Amino acid sequence: MTRLAITSTIIGVASIAGRVPGIVAPEKFGECARKFPRSVLWGRILMGVCAVWAGIVMFNAATDDWAWARPLVVIGVPIAYFLVIQFADQFLALRALAALVLLIAKLMVDAADQSELPMRLIVTVLAYIWVCVAVWMASAPHQVRDLVGFVTANNTRCRAACFLGSLVGVLLVVLGLCVY
Repeated sequence: MTRLAITSTIIGVASIAGRVPGIVAPEKFGECARKFPRSVLWGRILMGVCAVWAGIVMFNAATDDWAWARPLVVIGVPIAYFLVIQFADQFLALRALAALVLLIAKLMVDAADQSELPMRLIVTVLAYIWVCVAVWMASAPHQVRDLVGFVTANNTRCRAACFLGSLVGVLLVVLGLCVY
């Protein structure tokens, strides 16, 4: 399997797994989804994941002329995490999720860049859509909170939104297993 196939399959499976609870138990899923944007615990966990991931990316990118910056990355990432947790706690979970989506989109584009197949553009376009969504999530979290409230207001809307998200996941899995 190529890197694009593995990436597409894993992201597709994760997308399906994250949406199945909304199809099976939309009431409970909606309740959890409405609490998520202001969740301090999820914000700290997701921001920690993002800090570690971004630190690894920056550490590995600091080669040759930038090798002197590696100790700064090792020291700076934990300090940045602490400062974000202390002073930017409003909608932290939503903003951390936006950062995670940006990191996943980078992974998707990197995997697609190594492929010569024309169908790789599906993953590339999806990644760029996710970048736009992540920027919107980080810059206007109150609007995202309101949208989550609207989508999860009743079981039919919640099931429909989760079903559409699952279809995207199924597409990615099929592409990963059969095309790439």
